[in-house]
Amino acid sequence: MRNQKGFTLIELIMVIVILGILAAVAIPKFVDLSGNAETSACKANQAAIESAAAIKYAENAAGGNAAFPAAAALKDLFPGNTLPTCPGGGDAYTTTYNATTGTVSCSIAAHQR
Repeated sequence: MRNQKGFTLIELIMVIVILGILAAVAIPKFVDLSGNAETSACKANQAAIESAAAIKYAENAAGGNAAFPAAAALKDLFPGNTLPTCPGGGDAYTTTYNATTGTVSCSIAAHQR
């Protein structure tokens, strides 16, 4: 009698089946997480723009002219004069910026704060 070592074909097939089941569960979760990350990044961009507009409002108020900056001037508040963009492909934040209240939103409904 020979003493052979190794895995049988059934053991290998069972491992492959288990890995397939784990992959079937993990892939949808990963796809969902990327969508959540996109939404969170967009909301963070909106908050950053509103914070920058509030700082500019405070500077203007200290100078005697309490007003939020115009939409066209928002880019000047960020490094490189570049306004953040929605990672999900929403419209430019300048189109949804309210210069009266200093608030901004995204054109994608799921990205609303």
